Amino acid sequence: MEGTDRSRLKRSRLKTRIAKPSDISIWNDVNQNGVLLEVLRRLKRLEDHCGLEKSPDIDEDADSPMTFSSVDSDTSRPVSLDKSHAPTMPGVIGDYYESYQFEGFKIPLEKSFLLSIPDLLENPHIQLDYTSQIIYHTVRLQGIILDPGSHKDNGGLITNLYRKCFALTDCWLDHIQNTYADLFVAVSMSLEACNSEVAWKMLGHACTIAKALGYFSVDGNPGETNGQPSLSQGSIIGETETDKNRKRFEFWHLLRTDCLFRLSFGKPTLMPAGSWKVNFPDPTITGVDDESSRFIQIHFLASMRLALVVMKYLDWADAGPDPDPVLHDTTVDSFLEEVQLIMSDWDTDELLRMAKTQIDTWFCVDMVFSSYKFLIVLHQSKKSDQDRHKLPHQAVDISRKSIKMFQSLLGSSLHGFWGISLILLHQFIPFFILCLDIIGNPERGDLETDLTSVTWITDYVEKIVEERSELRPVMIIMKAMILACHQVKTNHLTSSMTGNELAGY
Repeated sequence: MEGTDRSRLKRSRLKTRIAKPSDISIWNDVNQNGVLLEVLRRLKRLEDHCGLEKSPDIDEDADSPMTFSSVDSDTSRPVSLDKSHAPTMPGVIGDYYESYQFEGFKIPLEKSFLLSIPDLLENPHIQLDYTSQIIYHTVRLQGIILDPGSHKDNGGLITNLYRKCFALTDCWLDHIQNTYADLFVAVSMSLEACNSEVAWKMLGHACTIAKALGYFSVDGNPGETNGQPSLSQGSIIGETETDKNRKRFEFWHLLRTDCLFRLSFGKPTLMPAGSWKVNFPDPTITGVDDESSRFIQIHFLASMRLALVVMKYLDWADAGPDPDPVLHDTTVDSFLEEVQLIMSDWDTDELLRMAKTQIDTWFCVDMVFSSYKFLIVLHQSKKSDQDRHKLPHQAVDISRKSIKMFQSLLGSSLHGFWGISLILLHQFIPFFILCLDIIGNPERGDLETDLTSVTWITDYVEKIVEERSELRPVMIIMKAMILACHQVKTNHLTSSMTGNELAGY
C-alpha cells in the first residue's frame, strides 16, 4: 500500500457537508428536542474511542450534518438504522483480527475504527462512505464463518450481511477509486456468494485496480524481454521488499481466482499471458517465519502450484483439442502426474489431521477439494474414456472420496456454513459424477452406499436453502438428480425380481 493511502486509512476524519434547507429544518427540530447534545456526545465518544482528530475545516458549532469517512472519499450517504449489530460483533471483529495476523490481504481499516462503526450506523446524522461499510460487513461475515459455533442464527445473519454488501455495490461502483481499500472490497466481493456473475464482475474491478496500483508489474514491465531489472510503471520509490512481497502474494491469489472462474464457470481469462510480470513472493512476506502462518504459507505454495497446472490445462484446452487421441491423452496424463505430485509432496490429508485452528482447516480443505475437483475434470477429459458407456472409475472413486470428506467435515453444526462455497465450487462435480454413475451402473454392489452419500448432501443443501434462498436453483437440480437415482434403483430391483420370477417357471 502507498504511504499516503496507509496514513489516510489510519487517521479517520470528520468532514463537513453544506447543509440543505431541509437539513436546517431538521436540525432546528433536533435542537428543540434536545437531541443535538446526545448526537454531539456520541461524536465525542467516537473521537475519543478512535483517536480522531478534527479537520481544520470543522466548524466548532457543529450545526451541519457530518460525513464520516475512513478513506478520504467524498462518496457517502445517509445510512439507515441497522438493528443487526448483535452485541457479539466486537467479539467477532476482535477475534478475526487476533486470528488473522498475516501480512497478505491486510484489512485496510484499523480495528478501533471498525469497532466504532455500529455507533456510526445507528446515528442518522452521520454518513459513512460505501467502501468502509462493505469492509465492515465483510469482516463481520468472515469472522462469523471462521468461528460459526459461537454465534446463533448464523444463516440469517450471513444472508443479511451478503445482502447488505450487494445492496451497497452499485453505489460503491459509482465512486470506485484505485485505492487499496477498494481493491480489498473488490477481492472480497469476488468470493463466491451464490451469484457468480456479480462475483466475476467484481474480480474484473479487482484486476483493474490492482493493475493501476502496480500489482501486475512488481518485477518489471510486462513484455520486457531483455531480463534487465527496471522501475515498473506501478513501482513506488522507496517501496520495501515486504511491500513488494505483499503485492506478489495478493497478485497470485488474483491469478488463482481467475483460473477458478475459467475452470468452474467457463469465463475468459482476465489476466492473459504477457499482461503481467510478477515473481513468486517469499511466502512469509516479511522474511520472518512465524509458526502461526505455517498453514497459510503451505496453502499458498501448494495452491499456486496447482493453479499453474490448471492455467496450463485451460490454455491448452482453449487452443483446441489435439486431433490425435493418443497425444491428447498423453498431455492429460502429464497434467494428472503434476497434480498427484503436488498432493504427494504436501500430503494434504495429513495436514488436515494436523490443523489446530479453523483457519488452518479451511486452508487444508481448499487444497484437498481443489485437487480432487481438478483430478476429476482431467480424468473426464481423456478421450480413451469418452468412448466407453461407463464413467472412468478414477473419477468415480475421487468423487466418492471428496463427498465422504465433505460429509465428515460438515457432520458437526460447528461447520454448518462452509457449504455455501464448497457445494458450488467443489462438491457439485463429485455429486454429479456419483449420480451419473448410479444412473448408468445400477447393478453395482456399492450403489446403496453412494446413494446414501448423495442423498445426504442434497438434504444438507435443502437445510441451507431455508436461510439461503440463492441456493434454491441448486437444490432443485440436486433433488431432481436424486429422484432419478432412486427411480433407477427401483427399476433395477423390479427388473431383478421379475427376472427371478421368470427363472422360477
